[in-house]
Parts: sequence; structure tokens; C-alpha cells
Amino acid sequence: MQRIIKCILLMLVISQYNNSWAVDKGDFHANLTTNLGHHSFIPTYPMKEYNSSKVKFEKFGFIPGVTLNMDYAASPYFSIGGWFTFSGKQFSKADSSSVLFNFKYRHFGIGMRGVFHLYQLISEKGNTKLDPDVFDVYIPLAIGGGFRLKSKGSKVVGYDKFKGGAIVGSGIGMTYYFVEHIGANLEAGYCEGSYAKIGLAFKF
Repeated sequence: MQRIIKCILLMLVISQYNNSWAVDKGDFHANLTTNLGHHSFIPTYPMKEYNSSKVKFEKFGFIPGVTLNMDYAASPYFSIGGWFTFSGKQFSKADSSSVLFNFKYRHFGIGMRGVFHLYQLISEKGNTKLDPDVFDVYIPLAIGGGFRLKSKGSKVVGYDKFKGGAIVGSGIGMTYYFVEHIGANLEAGYCEGSYAKIGLAFKF
């Protein structure tokens, strides 16, 4: 009889574990990602500058950055939280005739976002190939402000002043937890400070 009771209890524990989702109410999620393809705030500004002496545009090129997202799961289907992003690049042009000579580009943004966890709803309504306890597909909506720091002594017009604007964006994201509390994260779209992000996801 004791063995039967132990087996029943063990089955209940296993079933509870198997029914846990990648997103459960009360979870706290933090994503630390690398930015891919930086964009400006709204109103947007071109990531290039015209050099009249060389009669051509000089492009800023790839600008690296990082983004930190922190979300609290109000339900298995919806999270709300905040974000911070920073992108920067120092141009070490040896040619003093370049408009990017001694130019420093630094941009940061801060705001909040809501996240709709689409895969959790799909997995509940029908059979899915990937377990919802380790896999999540979601749609984020981010709002906030972006700010561009001034570059002292820059030849680039407008970059001698601190400027700011709005950031409103959305896209699609995926998280796969390869262990219980750590996973891989990928987002694409018009993200907080980039067009795509890739990095690590942490669940607490």
C-alpha cells in the first residue's frame, strides 16, 4: 500500500513538472542580448554623413550594442517589463579630411514593453512539436525614448549636441531553454535599438 501511495505521489510530481511552461505566472525573465543592425530613434536620422571635399557619403557602418530586457509574467500569455539599450562606436580614422575623424557615436534608450506569449496559447489549444516548457514564441511591443550623446569637436553636422526622440517598435522573438533557468534568445523586427538581437535568456 505504501508503495502504491509513493508511486501516485511520484506520478503527481512528474505530471506537475511536465505541465510547467517556459512562461508561468510570477516568473521573472531577463534577456541579455547583442544588437544586430542598429537604428536611431524617431525622428530617424541617416547613419551616414556627406563629405563635400571628397564628394561622397561616409557611412557609419556596423555599430555594436547590447540590450537588457526585464519582464514579469502577469500570466502565462502576457508579460510586462522594462528595457535598456546602448550602442556605440569610436571611429579611428587616420585621414583628418574624413568627416568621421575622431568621431564618437553613442546612443542609448530606455523604456517599457509588453510581451504576448503566442506559443503558450497555441500549445494549449493544440498539439505542438516543441514542448512549451522549454520553448516560447512571443510578440513584443516596446515604447520608450532614445538619446544620442554629443561628440565633442565632431565634423558631423548635428552631433555636437545631445538629442533625443521616441522609440516605438515590435517584432517577433523566440526563446529556447536548454536548461531549466537559462536559454538562448533571438528577436527580429524593429527592436529597441536594433533590427535583431541574439543572446541569453534567464528565468527566475
